[in-house]
Amino acid sequence: MAAPQKASMKQLTSLDNRISVLNQYKNLWQEYFRFFADGFDDRKITPQEEQAFFQVMNTLATNHFRFVELAGDVFKGGDQVQEILTETVSLASIKQMSEAQFGKLCIDWHTVFINMNKALGKLNLQRPQPKK
Repeated sequence: MAAPQKASMKQLTSLDNRISVLNQYKNLWQEYFRFFADGFDDRKITPQEEQAFFQVMNTLATNHFRFVELAGDVFKGGDQVQEILTETVSLASIKQMSEAQFGKLCIDWHTVFINMNKALGKLNLQRPQPKK
């Protein structure tokens, strides 16, 4: 019975799976940002937007551990992801942030996003190069 578990663990930690998980999480991280990227000015937040935002945040939080574990040593921003998610419990709470708080949120989000892309780049470099 141990052999199937070993095989599934090997598949889970395979380079292709790691890249896939990181890419999916990065895409979700982008989707999360789209909810508030343009600011709020006179925008009215609908219950449907709040629900959609909550769902994206919930998915990010639920998959955070898997993402951090599979990213391994190529990504160091796991704690920062948690901090950002903790600070942004709803669109209404983001809308109420001061200009300075909102600016910091956007900078922190971008820093994590850049680090996610760097991690993907590092993993892609580990792929075997095609022989010429």
